[in-house]
Amino acid sequence: MIKQMRTLDLETEFKRLEDLIVNSETFFLAGHLNPDGDTIGSMLAIASVLKRLGKKARLFSQDPVPENLKFLPGASGIHSRPPTGKFDAAILLECSNPARGGNLEPVLKRCAKVVNIDHHKTSEFYGDINIVEPHSSSTAEIVYRLLYNMNVIISRSEASCLYTGIVTDTGRFHFPATSPRTLEVASRLLETGFKFSRVNDLLYATKACEGLKVLGRAMESLELKAGGKLAVMTLTEKDFSDFDARSEHSENVINYGMMPPGVKAAVMFREEAERVSVTFRSRGHLDVSLVAKAFGGGGHRNASGCRIKGGLEAARTKVLGVLTRLLA
Repeated sequence: MIKQMRTLDLETEFKRLEDLIVNSETFFLAGHLNPDGDTIGSMLAIASVLKRLGKKARLFSQDPVPENLKFLPGASGIHSRPPTGKFDAAILLECSNPARGGNLEPVLKRCAKVVNIDHHKTSEFYGDINIVEPHSSSTAEIVYRLLYNMNVIISRSEASCLYTGIVTDTGRFHFPATSPRTLEVASRLLETGFKFSRVNDLLYATKACEGLKVLGRAMESLELKAGGKLAVMTLTEKDFSDFDARSEHSENVINYGMMPPGVKAAVMFREEAERVSVTFRSRGHLDVSLVAKAFGGGGHRNASGCRIKGGLEAARTKVLGVLTRLLA
């Protein structure tokens, strides 16, 4: 059996969301900028269930769905243009604050209720309903628990979406947030009979040529600092234009920075127009979410990120100064 929620408050929030779903008709679903497998998988699974319950759902992502996730059932129904009209409820997935989803404020003002579903410890309790569980491996794991509580029989396509969310956010069950409950949920999803080996192949054994070239450029930039404890990678706008690549082609590149022996933390700087996207990874008790939060971002202890306005060199100087002191 799936273990019960440990706090009455969280149980109450789950029940409030169940009631909201039952009593509402129109929903607006959105995830964070530069969406990943957890955001997209969770959104698609909820949308599918809502539609099976006779509800209407509008799916939104300010940034496009990454190419490697377009195989997921329903992915073509995610729009990049904000909708018009009013909604009974908005459900934001993996957005530690509304700004993480982009320019959502005009839409949220037209939603009667706002729901925040997140597993990041830096999440702000901005919703009318807040289901924030930092001990969960992924938002998809939380969504599974919601559907389990609602006695929903999960379809094969919904299972493939939730499995994608879990397997990507746990790094194929590698990251510390993976728990016995995570593996139990994954097992339950596999029982639906979806082709998990095909999902794994598309996620981890298939990579666009542009992505492979960007990975090579990132590896060329790799530097070890702080006595070999910090790995630093940098990708410039030129690196992407050289290969006609997009930001999504650098997904998971940061993980290669953690491979050299002795590395405790890795950081990757990705230059964008008028800002720099910064991704962090760490091992053990080294909390890089504190660094990300200091620059307006957030995430997990061992996996976080932020965006810094301004130029690449200024961002590198600021962030590396903080990281070097942290590792001293």
